[in-house]
Order: sequence, then structure tokens, then C-alpha cells
Amino acid sequence: MEIHHHQQTELHAAPRVRAALGRYIVYFLLAAVATGIAIYFYAPKPVNKAANENILLFLQNAVSDIDLKLKNGDSSTDLATRLSWHKSNAALYNEARASSDEKIAAQRETLKKKMVQVQQRDFPELRSAYVESKKEALNEQQVHIGLAGKHQEILTFEGRIFKPERVQEDFMKNIYGIVNDLRFKKVVYKWSDAPDGYHNYEIRSKADAAI
Repeated sequence: MEIHHHQQTELHAAPRVRAALGRYIVYFLLAAVATGIAIYFYAPKPVNKAANENILLFLQNAVSDIDLKLKNGDSSTDLATRLSWHKSNAALYNEARASSDEKIAAQRETLKKKMVQVQQRDFPELRSAYVESKKEALNEQQVHIGLAGKHQEILTFEGRIFKPERVQEDFMKNIYGIVNDLRFKKVVYKWSDAPDGYHNYEIRSKADAAI
């Protein structure tokens, strides 16, 4: 009878042992996963030398290209191409910001200085070019397009068609993308010489020097 009782105790204890063992295995696996995650995120990543060399080469080429355009100008290139070129420079600069490589950081800052120079020169010219490209088509609709501001940053439209606010809003929807890209700061619609014969729309675009 004593032997039988001992066997029953062992039989009852076995499930508890297996359950405890199962919990320890789960805890161990969770700890291993947590350790693996910590190692992945916090351990130093291997340096991709080829990628760094490519970025460095792109940065150097961009600086050389900007220097050439600062020296010779770029007025013969169409508006869309020039605007796309500025966006490409900004994308390269932003990509290089993710690198901690000292050579890339130094070249990136050189690129930034050059970009500020060429942007401050180009964007007023680009805004003027945009206005010139629209004059003929708008004149046919009895609309005069013009520029104002020290840096040509105010775009003006004058014509009786702009009296209804709905027309102004529809017009703004059509031009907002390019107006923002060209970094205009304000669009003015004028339909009469009366004190209330105009309306201003402020544009929250980047400054000419902003990357």
C-alpha cells in the first residue's frame, strides 16, 4: 500500500513538473528573442564601403555640377528640368545625412553651401521664367500675370474673371503645386481698382535657401 501511494504521488506531480518545465522553456525562448533584438538594433552595423564610396562620388559630382552652373549659368535649360535638378540635389543631400562617415559628412556640408548659393540665384529666375511662359496664354483670356517683391516671390493675376471667389479657388487648385515648388510666398488676384478688389493667398513654401 505504501508503494502504491508513492506511485500516485509521482503521477500527480508529473504534470506539474512538465508545466513548470514548459514555462521555463518559454521564458528562455523569450529572453533569447529579446537578446537577439537588442543585438540587432544596438550592435554596431558593418560599414558598407561600396555604398559609402558611391554616395561620396555622387556628392562630389553634384558639387562640381553646381560649380559649373554657378560659373556659366543655366538659362538655356527649360523650367521643368531646372526644377527637377534642384529636387535631385536635395534628395542626394537628405540621403547623405543618414551616413555617419566623416568624409561623407564633410562633402555633404560642402554640397549644402553650394546648394544654398545656386538656389538663391536660381529660384527668382525660375519664378520669372514661369511668368514669361504663361503670359501669352493668359493674355488670350484677358488675364495679366506679373511678379512683385524683392526676390520675385509674389505672383499676381489681374482680370475681371477673378471677382467670384470660386474662380480664385479653382485657379489656386490648378497652380498650387508649381507655385509651391517655385517657392512663391504669395499669390494675389485682382479684379478691380476698388479697395476690396483683390485677394491675397499666402503660400507656405520653403525659403530659397532652404534645402
